[in-house]
Parts: sequence; C-alpha cells; structure tokens
Amino acid sequence: MSKEGDLLPKKTSSTAKPSAGKSSSGSSGASSTMRRVMRIVRLIGVLLGGLVTLVAMMSLVGLVTDSFWARLIIALVVVVGFPAFVADRLLKRTSLGGGLAMVGDVFAIVLLVVANVLVAVDFASKPLFVREGDRYARSGSRTMARVAYFLGGVSPVFPDEKGTAPAASATASASASASGAASASGDDAAAPATSGDR
Repeated sequence: MSKEGDLLPKKTSSTAKPSAGKSSSGSSGASSTMRRVMRIVRLIGVLLGGLVTLVAMMSLVGLVTDSFWARLIIALVVVVGFPAFVADRLLKRTSLGGGLAMVGDVFAIVLLVVANVLVAVDFASKPLFVREGDRYARSGSRTMARVAYFLGGVSPVFPDEKGTAPAASATASASASASGAASASGDDAAAPATSGDR
C-alpha cells in the first residue's frame, strides 16, 4: 500500500527557512543558461519558420499578382497576423501566464508547423516555390531566388554560371557515359530555373 507513496517526491514544509546560499531565482524556474537556450531556440524557430512561411505566402499571392509590394505586404500580414491571433486566443482561453515569452513560443511553434506542412505537401508547394524563385531571378535578387529554389527542391543554374557549370561536370566524369549522365542531370536541375518551362 505504501508503494504509491514511495514514488512521490519528498516534500519539505513551507515554513522552513531557505539557506542564505540559495538564490530565489534558482527555485522559481529555469536557470539563466537554460533561459538563454530557450531564447535562442525560440528565435531560430521564428526566423526559420517565418522565412519559409513568408516565401510560401508570397508565392500564393503571386498566383494573383506579380507586384512585389503587394505580395510582401499581404504575406507579412498573414505571417504576423495568424500566429498573433493564435496567441491571443490561447492566452484568453487559458490561465497560462508567460507574457511575451509565451507569445514568442506560440509564434515559433505556429510558424514552424506551417513551414513543416508546406514542406510535407511537396507536390503542391514545389511549383509555387519554383515560380517564386523565377520571379526573384527575373528581378535580379539571386539570394532570394536561391532560397526559393532551395525550398522548391531544385538547383538553379543562372545564365552567367552556365559557362562554368558544364566544364566542372565534364572534368568530374572520366567516362563518356558518366559525362552524358552528368550533363543530363545538369539539364534537369537547370530546367526549373528557366521561365519558359512552366
């Protein structure tokens, strides 16, 4: 019968005086190192999930308009508004405290979930990401084009890089059949980067 009591932690009375060596912050929650780690993980979640979600929302709005500012503003409203709505509902319906840390956690979780869903539905999101990469490439933003192509799962070859890419693949292969296979795979990787293949 006392086996259940053996599993529970031993409790001390609340009237016991804390020792002078103990800090009050140590008994109230996580250590300062753990709080720092939590902040870093939260920041990474918001940045990574936010970037993927922003590019995806911009590509969805791009189905309607090619205007960069329209795509950016509507996508930012969704990327900021949806997690804010979820955080607001969560804080109102529960008695959880936490303030800004809780809101930051909700933002990180919601944005990462949306990003994971977008990655999971590759058959639907890949063409959107590739088209968004094409838009960035046409506007001259190579870095954002590479990000969009990476999210779409393709490796772009930009026009000024075409002169160096075949030479590198030709020297990497020793036989003619391996060279033919490498150039065929290079053509497949470059195909999504061209706007005429849509």
